[in-house]
Order: sequence, then C-alpha cells, then structure tokens
Amino acid sequence: MYKRFIISQSAIFSALCLLLFFSSSAVFGADTSAGKEQPSLYQIAKIEPNLQGDTLTMLIVGNGEPAYTVSERFSPFRVVLDIADAAFDPAINPQSKLIPDNAFVSLQTSLLTDQDPTITRFEFTIADTHDYKITRDGKSIKVQINPAAAGTAAKQPPASASPGSIVAINDIVIKTSPEETTITLASSAPLTNYTSDSVTGKAGEKPYLYIDIADVNISELIREKQVGTSVDAIQVEQKGNGARFIFKSASSSLFEYKVAHDAGQIVVTVKENLDLPGNALAGSSQPDVPGQSDKTLDTLIGETESILAKGADGADKPGKKDPNAALEDTFSFAGYEKQRISVDFYKIDLHNVFRLFRQFTDLNIIVDEAVEGSLTLALTDVPWDFALDIICNLMDLKKEERFNTIVIYPNKKTFIWPDRLEDNLSVEADTEIVEQDAFIIEQSANLSKEILQAQEILRKAQLADENEDFEEAASLYEQASKLWPDNVKILNRLATLYLVNLGVNAKAVHFAKESLAKEPGNNRAALYAAIGSANMQRNAEALEYFTQSISGTPPMKEALISFATFCETTGQNEQAIKLLDKFNASWGETMDTMIAKARIYDKLGDTKMAVNQYKALLASGFPLPPDLKKYIHGRLAASSF
Repeated sequence: MYKRFIISQSAIFSALCLLLFFSSSAVFGADTSAGKEQPSLYQIAKIEPNLQGDTLTMLIVGNGEPAYTVSERFSPFRVVLDIADAAFDPAINPQSKLIPDNAFVSLQTSLLTDQDPTITRFEFTIADTHDYKITRDGKSIKVQINPAAAGTAAKQPPASASPGSIVAINDIVIKTSPEETTITLASSAPLTNYTSDSVTGKAGEKPYLYIDIADVNISELIREKQVGTSVDAIQVEQKGNGARFIFKSASSSLFEYKVAHDAGQIVVTVKENLDLPGNALAGSSQPDVPGQSDKTLDTLIGETESILAKGADGADKPGKKDPNAALEDTFSFAGYEKQRISVDFYKIDLHNVFRLFRQFTDLNIIVDEAVEGSLTLALTDVPWDFALDIICNLMDLKKEERFNTIVIYPNKKTFIWPDRLEDNLSVEADTEIVEQDAFIIEQSANLSKEILQAQEILRKAQLADENEDFEEAASLYEQASKLWPDNVKILNRLATLYLVNLGVNAKAVHFAKESLAKEPGNNRAALYAAIGSANMQRNAEALEYFTQSISGTPPMKEALISFATFCETTGQNEQAIKLLDKFNASWGETMDTMIAKARIYDKLGDTKMAVNQYKALLASGFPLPPDLKKYIHGRLAASSF
C-alpha cells in the first residue's frame, strides 16, 4: 500500500506529466509508420463498486489486459488512474455516480483526447484518514480505498491510560561480539508485564522472535532498526496500550536466543552464527531485497548531490561546504568505499592477517604460498580495501580482484587468470553493473544475423567495461543496440555508463528515454532520466521522471532518497521532508534520512523539530562518526529547547 505524503506547493506538482507510458512517438522516436499494427481498444465492460463501512473496493472490468499508470496529486490529495486506449461500454455513463456516496473518497472521470494514445482518467480524491492500493487482477483493475494503518501515525500514550501507568521505552541498545548479540530495551522504569514467543514456518517469510509489553509508550523509538547480525532487524509496533517488538531472523532458521529480566529491563541475548550469509560480524553484505541500493545507484545519488550543489557555472554554492563532511569523504574521493573496520595486528603472520580479511568481505581470498613474514599494524575506522592496500604496499605484495575473488602474491611474480573463465559469458564482466542490467546471451539457432552480430560486439563491450575503457565500451554498446534495438538492458547500461562513468548527461537521458519507450514501467530508467535531467538543470523534466521513479510498490529506496535530494537542493524543503517520511514508512529510518531531516528542518527555520530530530539521531543506536556527534552536541547545546 502506498504511504501517502502531502506536499503544499501543488502548483509545481500540477505541472507534472507522469504519462511516460503514453508519451508521443515523436518524443521517444517510435516508429509510427502506417504499416504498424495499432494497439487494441480496452473496452470497459462494467464498473463494480463495493462499499463496506469505511472501505471501498472498485473493480474496473475490461476485455483484455489494461495498460495503465498510477500517479499522485496534492492539495487536496488525489490518486490518478490513467488507462490507455480505453472506452466505456455504451451502457456505462461515465458522468454518473460510479461509486456510492461516502465521506472519504470521491471520483471524477475524464477523457484526454489530446494524448497519444487517448487516455481515460479516473481521479480519486481521498481523505487524509485513508490510503489506497491499485493492482491489476487479470483483465480488471482493482482499486482499494482503506483506512490508513494505525502504525503510520505518531504513537502517543493512550488517552485512557493514567499518566503513572505508562512506562516509556526510549532506546534499543545493541552490543555485538563474534559469539553473541545483546539487545536491551532501555526504559524509564522497570518493565515487568511482558510475554515472548517465536513464529516459524510461514511460507515466504523468515522466522522471528516477538516480545509483547503491556502499558508502554514507544513514541521516542524509530519504527525499524537494522542490526545486521543473526538478527536482521528489529521492528516496533503499537499494540493496544502496549507494544510489540519483532526480532527478524537473517536466515531461514530462527536464531538461538534467551529473553531475561535484568535490573528492570528486558535483555535479549542471541547466539551468533558467523557462517550466516548477511551477518555483519562475518563481514558479508546484507541479503538482496527488492529495491535494495546498488553501487551504481549509490554513485548516481552522490552525483546528483554533487552536481546540484553547484551553480549553473559549476561553482560551489555558498554555504554548501562542510569541512567535517569533506574530511569524512576523503576515502570516498580516493575510491575507498568499502565497509569500515578497525584493526590492531602485533607481529601476526601474514596468512592469518588475510584469513581475518575474509571476515570483513564477501570475497574469496587466495594467498600465494610464497607470501611470508609478519606484520604489526594499527588502523582505526578505515575502509577494509584501504587497509588491504596498505598491507600489500608494506609487504611488497600485489593483489588482483576478479570473479568475486582476490588473489594476493609477491610483487616479483605474475599471475594469469584462467582463459576459460575470461571467455565464459555467464561471468559478469563488471561487478559494478546493476544486476538487472546484466546481459544474458541466448544460445539459440533461431537468432537473427543482426542479433548474432550484436552478441559478438557485446563480448568486446563487456571486456572494455571490465578494463574500465568506458568510452570504447559505450561505443560498442551503441553498435550492439542498433543491431538489437529491442534489448532494453543494453539501453539501461548505456544510460548508466554515460551518467556515472563518462558524465555525459544528455546521452544518459537519451538512452534512458529510449529504454522507457520500449519498457514504460521501467522505474530505474526513469531514475536515470531524472538524475541526468537534474544535472542539466532541467528541473521540470527531472521532476516528471523522479515522480515516475517512485511509482513502484514499494517505491525504490534509491529513487526516494535521490528525489528528496533533488527537492532539497532546489529549495522544495517541505516536499523533501514528505519524501523522506515516505522512505521511512516503506523502508524504515536510516542514519542518512535522519540527518537529512534534521538538516532540512534547520533550513526551514523549524528549530524545535530540528532539535528533536538530532536527539532522536543520538538515541537511534546508529554508529555516528565522531565529528557528527560533536556537531550534534554543539547544536543541541546552542539551542534553548
């Protein structure tokens, strides 16, 4: 379900054209020659509304699979459903009441004949008390208007409870070690009335432990806290006068745990499984989930922040530079962006050093037997790849990384990767390529001559990509795209190459638009088009594509963050706050979103909200850099709140 956000500057958003799916062929370069078969008409045979109390379900029944888009309008909040090439059955009067009278939703229909194709529009005006969900059900479109979930509102102590009966839980304190993780629910008074249990075996869901606590206030807690050990995350939900804490397992089996009562507080002790994929203590990355950030999009978002922070002449805007932030970014500028670690080695054998590095990475590490010696080294809060380079430089070693494997050997030796692996097309040529954009070369005797030629060119393009010869790679991908024009993944890769590696925004937008013309629902391509347009100061166009990029269910987390960055840098601070709230509702708060909200509240002059956000950030349990902690404490000390 969409978690709605309200934006006050409706004049800006009323200018949005979200209909990328229905954009004219002149814009996207589509072939509209007379010999092309025109799309079939979607005949709306009937509309079936069903009003049950404060819930409305409406079924739009047609004669085939509908092509449609869903977008949002604001002030007042409206949901717009646009159906392409649709027509009402003569028995339906679209100007009549299509839904029963009620207090929370109204409907208006219209026909947009100036669009190509023609659009039949359903515009639902929805009260703040309700949310919506629109899905395709076979040949029908299902619209559901439901009461907003109670969990979306700020949690306050129930009015019926007496002031003295409510205990505030104000923090979740997490301590980890290789053997166990300890999670303490810190409260303002002893917690005595609680129960715990676990749930396992549900299809499609990972097991979890839950603790129900009666008569507690959780208004100071964030909705979800990432842990990254055997416990993937902790969710907090209101439950009557109390709360439920859900400890989600990171694997398909439930972790070993113990729930105890210690000095009036609830303490959960979890035994760690260091072999568990995704366990932060083992150094592996988090499990892949829909919408999870990828490295390409992280780079895109950073690119947006950097470019938009500059004026039209490329000069930095006044007030944008923060010396502390610049210091923190030093490693990133040098190309070191891996997980940060602290190490203290004293005369330790090199082979054991590299075995320990396996705990920090999700890579295979192979060390030549000729590597020998011991090492003393102390580093604090540095990326692990930086630490590895330091060690290799000190000990006169080389490292080569390929195929998810690092090989370490003496500088005087040479190492040759197996040819058979280099020619194997099932191996990704570049681990930085977005997974969705990885090429799958079909082996089929029925492929056309052009596609077979494109495959050969793609081999060369991927090798150039791997060798970071991005200009050559882009040229080859363009040749392959002309021979294989229906391959959207080539277009997506071209968009990312020109945007991230070559900095040619115009070409990035061009190929993103071509991708959208062939696959209108491709929200990632919409994000590439949005960021490229923003970098060229085409803010109206960027706004259009950003809006499409967050239209998924749930919205892509990268799109929400990048859209919020765009709004903040273009002075639309209230919209940026709403987008960050939408991110938090869909994915849970992160340290970056909390910092961004505090910063934006400061820009808006809302000191009280900014201070509250800084306090919440200190109490969140996120590992804050020392300079950031110092700044927050100074900011709070200077405030009268």
